[in-house]
Amino acid sequence: MHFLASISGASPVEEHRELWTGSLYSSTYRAGICIRSNGDMYGALYLRQASGAVDRYTIVGKVDGDRITASHHSGHTFIGSFTSENTVRGELTLKNGYKMDVQASRSPDPEVDEFCRLVQQQ
Repeated sequence: MHFLASISGASPVEEHRELWTGSLYSSTYRAGICIRSNGDMYGALYLRQASGAVDRYTIVGKVDGDRITASHHSGHTFIGSFTSENTVRGELTLKNGYKMDVQASRSPDPEVDEFCRLVQQQ
């Protein structure tokens, strides 16, 4: 099962919202992702550093089957795929070319309307 499996049922859905979480070195992140029925996605990722500082990244991308691509306007990119129904694994490439493996987990029953509204207002 992939992102679109939950929105490709009999009735058309304009947008589906999900919350993804994970960690990267000593930081943790939460990503509110809004996925349209055509696979286009957008959202906001909040990266909380060990110091407590929080960086916000607006992301856009595409879901195509089990493949996910996303990017930030600064040049950071993510390419990955589902490894299970609720897990995504892939490679994050920073604008300077540094690459790292990333894994995220889908959170059950997310409330991510705030993430989508914040992105839509920009």
